[in-house]
Amino acid sequence: MSEEKKESMTEKESQSLDFDSAKNMTVGEAVRKDSEIKAGVTEDDSILDKYIKQHRDQVSSQKFDTKISEFETLDTETLDNFIKKQREELAKTGFSSDQNEEDKQAQTDEKFESVEEVNESEEPIVIAQTDNPDLEAPIVTPVVLTETNPNETNSDSKEVKQDKAVETFGGTSASSRVDNQKKSKKKWLIAFLLLLIIAVLGLAFALQKNNQNQSSSSSDTSSKSSTTTSSDTSNIKKAVKAFNSAYDDFFTDSKQTALKNSQFDKLSDLENLLKKTKGSSSYSKLKSKFDSLTKQITAIKAVNEKFSSDAIVDGKKVSASVKSDANFDDIKSATLNTGNASLDSLLQQVVSDGKKQLEATKSSSKAEASKASSEKAKAEQEAAAKASQEQSQAQASTGITNYDASILQRQRSRVPYNESLVADKSNSAWTFNSGVLEKIIATAQSRGYISGYNFILEPVNIINGNGYYNMYKPDGTYLFSINDKTGYFVGNAKGHSDKLDY
Repeated sequence: MSEEKKESMTEKESQSLDFDSAKNMTVGEAVRKDSEIKAGVTEDDSILDKYIKQHRDQVSSQKFDTKISEFETLDTETLDNFIKKQREELAKTGFSSDQNEEDKQAQTDEKFESVEEVNESEEPIVIAQTDNPDLEAPIVTPVVLTETNPNETNSDSKEVKQDKAVETFGGTSASSRVDNQKKSKKKWLIAFLLLLIIAVLGLAFALQKNNQNQSSSSSDTSSKSSTTTSSDTSNIKKAVKAFNSAYDDFFTDSKQTALKNSQFDKLSDLENLLKKTKGSSSYSKLKSKFDSLTKQITAIKAVNEKFSSDAIVDGKKVSASVKSDANFDDIKSATLNTGNASLDSLLQQVVSDGKKQLEATKSSSKAEASKASSEKAKAEQEAAAKASQEQSQAQASTGITNYDASILQRQRSRVPYNESLVADKSNSAWTFNSGVLEKIIATAQSRGYISGYNFILEPVNIINGNGYYNMYKPDGTYLFSINDKTGYFVGNAKGHSDKLDY
C-alpha cells in the first residue's frame, strides 16, 4: 500500500470518534462530537472558530475581498446606519437591545463557566446500561446539580452526586436543564454569528457604495479634467499657430534669412504670444526660434547705428554714410555671429565698408586741412602783397605825408595858392583821373627829379573844375604844377613852355 493511502486512512481514522470516547456521552453529544472531529475542531478552538469550521460553506459564501486603503476611506456613517437598522429588526423578532443582549450573554457565559468548572472537577456519572434491544447505544448523561464541598470525603461526595444525579432512563429533570442551557448557548451563538454576518454584509454594502461614490467622483473629476485638458490643448494649439504666423512675418523670404526692418518694433508682441504657449511640447522649440530672432535683430541694429541712415534694409546692403565718430571696434564678435549664415556675411560686409569710409574720411579731412592751410597761407601772402601794393599806391598818390609845410617853395608855384578851396577836401575836383598821377611820377623818376616815391604832393587850387597840385622834392624844392584831370604839368625850368593850360 502506498504512503499516500496509508496517510489517508490514518487521517480518516483520527477524524472518526472512537467507541471508548463515545460510550461516556449521550447520543446528541456523540453526534455533535463526531461532527466537530470531522470538521477539524480542536480543544483550543474558540466558539467562533468551531462555528466557522462546521459551517464553512455558509461562511465562504459570505467572504469578500477588500483593501486596507478602502477601510481607511470607508464611509462609516453608512455602515452604522445599516447595523442600527438590522438591530432594530432583530429586536422586533425577539432579540432585545444591545444592553439586554450584553446582559443575557453575560448570564449565559456564567452558566457555561459553571458547567465547565463542574465537568472539569467531577467525573461523569454513568447510568446503568439497559438490555433493551430498541436502544442502539448506551445513554450516558453527565449531570451536576450542585457543587461538592472540598472538605467532604470522596465517598460522601459520590453518594451525594449519585443521590441527586442518578435518574432512571427517560428521566427529564436534570437532562432537560442541561439541554436548555445548551440550547440557550447555541441560541446566543447563532445570534452573535447572525449579527457578525449582518455587520460583514453591512460593511460590504458600505464599501460597495463608497466605491461607487469614489468611482462616480473619479469619473466626474476625470470628465472635468478631460474637458479642461481638451480646452487647454485647443488654446495652446491656437497660441502656437499664432506665434508661428507672427514669426513668419519677420522675414521677407520663405527660407527666413532676410529680416524686415519694419517688423523690429513688433518683437515684444511676439514675446507675448510665446508666453501663451508655455506648458506645450512646442514651447522649447518656439523659445529657441524667438531667441535666435532677437539676436539677429540686435546685430542689425548695432551695425545700422554706426551710419547716418540704415545700411542694412530688409536683408540687403544699401548705400549709407558712416558717422564721423563711428567706432566699429565696440561691436563684439559674438553680436555679429547670429547663427544666420546669410545675415552674418552681410553684417561683415557692411562693417568692412564702414571702416573703409572712416579711413577715407580721415584722409580727406587731412587733405582738406592741408589745402585749407595752403590756401590760407597763399591768401595771407596775397593779402600782404595787396596791402603792400595798396600802400605803394597810397604812397604814390600822396607821396610823403608827414612833412613840414614851411619848407615848401610855394612862391615858385606856376599856379596861385587858394587856401579856401584847398580846405574843401570833399570836392571831386581833387580826384586824379585814372593813370594820370602814375604817369607823371614815372616821368619825374625817369628824369631824375625824384627817387621812388620820395616826393611831396600838395593841393593848390581848383580852376575850371580841374584840381591843380604842386610836386616838391623831399626838401621842399618846387618841381612843377599838375592838372589832375588832364595830366598836364609845367614848371619854371628854361626851355619849357611858360604857357599854362587854363
